[in-house]
Amino acid sequence: MTYIIKPSRKEDKFINAYFEAVEFTEGNERKLCVVWEREQIIECLAFMVSAVCYLSDDNIEQAGHDFWLSRNKHGAGFWDSDRTYYTEHVRDWLQRKSEQFGESDVYYEEVA
Repeated sequence: MTYIIKPSRKEDKFINAYFEAVEFTEGNERKLCVVWEREQIIECLAFMVSAVCYLSDDNIEQAGHDFWLSRNKHGAGFWDSDRTYYTEHVRDWLQRKSEQFGESDVYYEEVA
């Protein structure tokens, strides 16, 4: 049996924004490990299962960035986003939820 998960348009935007934030904070000089990338996609989807009711087309990409920044304590993220993206209650809830995922160390492909 083959299982294929195809992200929705909204999920795809979130995931792409998440990896943009990874590239911004970690640099892009090396190729990310495909197993680590897959794990991050799964965690993005898991986060969205709980948060999707708070995310709109207007804030979905910001949320992808904020999820990476918040879970890894980069000094930015949901907690410091202005009310343009989320109300205070939603912002605080998203921050707490992202912290429950814990930090994620980036893994790269081994260079032969």
